[in-house]
Amino acid sequence: MNNNNEMDLIKAVSMASRIFDVVEGDKSPTKSIEQRAKFYKMIEGIDFPNDWDDLTLEEKRRRLDKLDKLGLSGGGS
Repeated sequence: MNNNNEMDLIKAVSMASRIFDVVEGDKSPTKSIEQRAKFYKMIEGIDFPNDWDDLTLEEKRRRLDKLDKLGLSGGGS
């Protein structure tokens, strides 16, 4: 996959994650966080820490929000 395709995938996943959070985040925070993490785990090269399951929901959401922001901003490129 070339660089443009990788950035397009990251941006698409970031958009899906953000939309899912808006739709489900308040109704079902656990479901929202689990699904958003699944979106990002599909991207080769994005790894989650070994202790991901031990983190609080708030910490997981904070980290996923940062991934969304990074992906939607073009990853700093």
